[in-house]
Amino acid sequence: MRTDDVAPPTGADTDLLRRLLARHADACRAFPFLETRLRRHLPDVRRGYRALYHDADESRLLRLFDALVEGLHEREADVRERDRRREADPAWFQVPAMVGMMCYVDRFADDLAGLIEKIPYLEELGVSYLHLMPLMKPRQGPNDGGYAVADYRAVDPRLGTIDQLRVLARRLHAAGIHLVVDFVMNHTAREHAWAQAALAGDARFQAFYLTFENRALPDAYERTLPEVFPDFAPGNFTYQPAIDRWVWTTFYDFQWDLNYANPDVFECIFREMLFLANVGADVLRLDAVPFVWKRMGTNCQNQPEILDLLSAFRALMRIAAPGVLFKAEAIVAPDDIVRYLGVGGYEGKACDLAYHATLMNHLWHALACENTHLLRTTLSTLPAAPRETTWINYVRCHDDIGWGIADANAEAVGQHGRDTRMFCTDFYTGALPHSYAEGYRFQVDEGTGEARVSGTAAALAGLQRALVEADPEAVDRAVRRLLLLHGVVYFMKGIPLLYSGDEIGQLNDFSYLNDPLKAADNRWIHRPQMDWQKAAWRHTPGRVEQCLFEGVRRLARVRSVQQALDGRSEDRVLLPDNDHLFLVERVYGDERLLLAANFSHAWQAAALHALPPPWREGYSHDVLADARLRFASGFLAVPPYGLYWLAPAQPSEHKPHAQVVAWPPESYYGKT
Repeated sequence: MRTDDVAPPTGADTDLLRRLLARHADACRAFPFLETRLRRHLPDVRRGYRALYHDADESRLLRLFDALVEGLHEREADVRERDRRREADPAWFQVPAMVGMMCYVDRFADDLAGLIEKIPYLEELGVSYLHLMPLMKPRQGPNDGGYAVADYRAVDPRLGTIDQLRVLARRLHAAGIHLVVDFVMNHTAREHAWAQAALAGDARFQAFYLTFENRALPDAYERTLPEVFPDFAPGNFTYQPAIDRWVWTTFYDFQWDLNYANPDVFECIFREMLFLANVGADVLRLDAVPFVWKRMGTNCQNQPEILDLLSAFRALMRIAAPGVLFKAEAIVAPDDIVRYLGVGGYEGKACDLAYHATLMNHLWHALACENTHLLRTTLSTLPAAPRETTWINYVRCHDDIGWGIADANAEAVGQHGRDTRMFCTDFYTGALPHSYAEGYRFQVDEGTGEARVSGTAAALAGLQRALVEADPEAVDRAVRRLLLLHGVVYFMKGIPLLYSGDEIGQLNDFSYLNDPLKAADNRWIHRPQMDWQKAAWRHTPGRVEQCLFEGVRRLARVRSVQQALDGRSEDRVLLPDNDHLFLVERVYGDERLLLAANFSHAWQAAALHALPPPWREGYSHDVLADARLRFASGFLAVPPYGLYWLAPAQPSEHKPHAQVVAWPPESYYGKT
């Protein structure tokens, strides 16, 4: 990074910079890059911070930078060198070789020591980005799957110690795998030291949370607040008799929402972020970030102050640990998701990554109705992610599937929003006669009847029912559905994220019903213990596990060398006349690829003349199958639940050896 690239601070920023350089002169001598980073990022820190805390004394900002310098001293030399490399190459996470996996430590490998032993398995799958589900010390008893954190600086004792987490981070980095750690920023557990001090009557720590002396304000807020878990955690406020106050509890009564209007909370949370960065985290997944700022008369989600908050945190992290990324856990409406990647002047200043929940739930909708009209129309109208950022794309995750299908998007394709969402729920819970799915309703809205859905990817795609019924043809169709979904996710712009166990087709797990702490939450049905016996069958030809594992592994291997799949590519969703097909073109530099995915159980085709020029000649190279194809009769024909990743090819290069894909499909792969 050249210092002449940096716009010098002006006005109040100059005065603050002068004070910081004098205050931390020793640190600037020890870390020659510090002054350059301060000059580059200080304006964003101050702008975001002042937008939130315009009355805060300047001494608070100085104390914030004291914490930053302390954290920088604690950052090990090899990690600072990694920071330097990533700072010089800010698109380091956009490369096609970035492929993710997420898992619960205990359910995947028992503990952190066991996870180290499983690194070769991750390497075999092509994983270079590992998201460990919440592993910081939770409260005892019910803890929302680990999202009720009692200590940000200690690991859940069942899993290991903070030193073992440091060792794991080093082992992962040696294997070329980046570590992603959950940072629960909206709330702490009631058992956290801050909340315990509040319960003991400490006024300073009571101000860390949103507490109220009576129901007047909570009742006013409740008029516009939705309920996240209406079935078993109704309401958004909980009475605490120890302090005779009501506490804001968006999720569960043991999770206390933090008060980000308090600058003390900002400082303390930054210290916790930096601590985890120094343990070895490459990415902090900011849990429940849409909820962190409250405003009367709204649903208290996606408030504009959140971007100021994120930009200030991110700028501080760019000074102390520029190799660390922020990932927004924002499962919200399609038009709201992209805001967390930075829009309206915040481009490159908010989160680096965000979950593409819109892609995920619209893929499942397209699979259920064998129609991609809604999928491609919604994606075509979605605001583009800023070039400095990218998506996290996934088929399934640890959570339920919420049908984030906006009414306006449904209406744009002649559908009714509620009816479309109800169709998805009914289909994937097996309520429709033609459904192959084995899912379960989660959190039914009593007012609308709408519900989210739980179930493993294999169960939702029909594999569970097909295996129970011992129907080989149904098994084959289910496997193809799963590989279709993964094939789309691995192709689209962003980092593909595999949920552990999906690569071997793990089914619904009902053992959670035997655990009183889990029995009321059917999301545990799709969080099974990793079945290492099934994983051992991944090398046995003809096994379902082998078909899925090899298919997913090939996606990662082929993706890693396709420059067109770089995160900075230019993309466009094509709109063929055939609604069963999903076509996407990606272009980066001189490289281009075309995704052709068939969401139907029958052969489908699109006219070549309606495609962009490179695809009209009818000759292509399917990089997934490493096959030269000639599409006969002027049509791009795709088999049932089929998938191509096509690169252009000239007729003179491939005609002698091309396989013919005819339309109508009289002979599918006859030699020319």
